[in-house]
Amino acid sequence: MKISKVLIPLLLVFSFISCSEETITKGVISVYDMDGNTVSGATVVLSQEEITGVTQTNVISTLVSDFNGQTEHILELEALMNVTAFILSSSNDTVLLGQSVIRFVYGKTIYKDIEILPTN
Repeated sequence: MKISKVLIPLLLVFSFISCSEETITKGVISVYDMDGNTVSGATVVLSQEEITGVTQTNVISTLVSDFNGQTEHILELEALMNVTAFILSSSNDTVLLGQSVIRFVYGKTIYKDIEILPTN
């Protein structure tokens, strides 16, 4: 009888611990062209310049957009990041470029759309 009084609470505690999810800070960038079509194969660079007094600096994350035109970037902390997306258009040898900013919030997934346009 005494063993069951101890065993049941222990089992409950371990079941709650094993069910908890790990919090991640993620940004999903979707790259579009001027016609609103998703762009696969675009290079997406997230960067943060070194800031005095900030613990997470000089962060760079570079990924290539998938067939849905998306990249997923995961960070350990909250951050405000510059976003640059670009691709060389094979039809007329033009670079398509887009820039923006994304704010990563701890434990959340943030979605950001980037439109890439021809550069002059």
